[in-house]
This record gives sequence, C-alpha cells and structure tokens, in this order.
Amino acid sequence: MIELYELRQFLAFAKTGTLSEASEMLHLSQPALSRNMKKLEEDLGIALFIRQKNKLVLNENGIYVLELARKLLEDADLLVAKARDYDRRNRIITMGLCAPAPAWLLTPLISNLYPHMTLQTEMKDEERLMKDLENHVYHLVVVHKRPKDGPYYVKECGRERLSFALPKGHKYAKRKSLSFQEMNGENMLLMSGIGFWDFLHREKMPDSHFLIQYDRFSFNELVQSSTLPSFITDLSEKYIETASSRVTVPISDEEAFVTYYLVCRNDTKKEFSALFTQL
Repeated sequence: MIELYELRQFLAFAKTGTLSEASEMLHLSQPALSRNMKKLEEDLGIALFIRQKNKLVLNENGIYVLELARKLLEDADLLVAKARDYDRRNRIITMGLCAPAPAWLLTPLISNLYPHMTLQTEMKDEERLMKDLENHVYHLVVVHKRPKDGPYYVKECGRERLSFALPKGHKYAKRKSLSFQEMNGENMLLMSGIGFWDFLHREKMPDSHFLIQYDRFSFNELVQSSTLPSFITDLSEKYIETASSRVTVPISDEEAFVTYYLVCRNDTKKEFSALFTQL
C-alpha cells in the first residue's frame, strides 16, 4: 500500500533534484530517503528512476507519477481542510450583525438553546451581510430592513429607538423630542462600532463634528464629564450604564426607530427552528 509520506518525499526529491538536498529539506537521512524511494517503486510495481553513478533521475514513469502524486496530495490536503472546516461549522454558529443591540438580545438566547456551540459575531453593512449569508459565510444575520422571503426565512427579533443624550444644561434638554435637523451642526460624542447607526448619524447630521471614541470606558468617562451631546438607545440603556448627568430626548425622525430581523437561509431553517420559535 502506498503511503502519503512516500509521495511527499518523492515530490521533495523531484523539487530539489538530488537525494542529498531532498533529505536535508525533509530532515531525513539520505539512506532512509533512498530506501523509501525504493519502497515506493516496489509498492507501485514499476521503476520511477534512472539510476546512474551517484545520481538519480526520474524516468518517464517517474515524470507521469509525479503529476499524479501532486494531484493526489492536493486532494489529501483539501480533505483535511474540508474535514476541519466541517467540524468547525458544526461547533460554531456564525452571525452577522448590522448593529450591536441585536447581539445583546440574541446572545443569551442562543447560548441557552445551543450550549455546546460557540457563537461568533461581527458587524458589516447590510448588503454585505446578505451576500455573505447567501455564500454560507454566516448561519444567521440580523438586518434592519426586512429582506424578501424568497430563499430566506425571516422573523422580527427586536426593536430599538435612538435618542439624544443631552447634558442637563443643554438648550434642548427640556424638549420632548428633537429631529436630526435641529441638532445638525452640533459637535457630538460618538462611540465607534455602532454599525448602520454610524452612517445614519453622518447622513442626517452632515454639518456636525463627531468626537469618536474606540474604548467604552473612555467614552463613558467623557459622557459623564463633557458638555457635548451624545446618542443613546432604549436598548443600550438596559445593557450599558448611562450617565445620571444627562437627559434622554427621543429623536422624532422615523429613521431613529428600527425593527431588527433575524434571517437564515431556508436550507438551515430546521437547524435554527428552536431559536426562531423563541422569538
């Protein structure tokens, strides 16, 4: 029976051209490599080399077997990669998100329903999320624009409303609601990694300057001490500590209120039926 290690050593010889160089590359003694090449010939039942004094050269059989060995080893390596990927996919649930809040809602639910699985999440724009779902990059995605059912199974998984968090001394602090337009032009504190909300802020408030923070602790400290307005949502108030020095003023624009949808491909609907039933 032919062993894969024999073929790998055979390829190493073909690549280097000499037993001495191949044995050095393989960290194998030259006599051992020579014996393995002889064993490969015996296993195949054909001669692969022209043996000259102090020299070994591939014959026509050897050149032909070399191409077969390359293809076989590529397939063997691919088998290993595919097997590991299959195992990974059976132990990991991948979920793409359009914003942070859906993860706060869904993570504990998924952990309880699938205790032996690991959840991996990342944020991308919605167009990319849907393409990656179609291409099997994700098992699940959460978007705030309901996709057409078609090849997908879709269910509402939460709602979120955006508000301004204003210092108590701000001129609009006593308002019952505010529009993006009314706040356009004001300098604002902004936390990074907020998904589609970031684009919305910039689109609706093009004349504002945003002081972006990449660390949650630093952002919270600035919210406590700064006079700059910031944003908050009804969901973030539940999961993230908020500043007592600020008042919440809802944003009146319809874009400030979103509904989230959990989406999977129809071919995985059964796999996640327990999750969708809980929503």
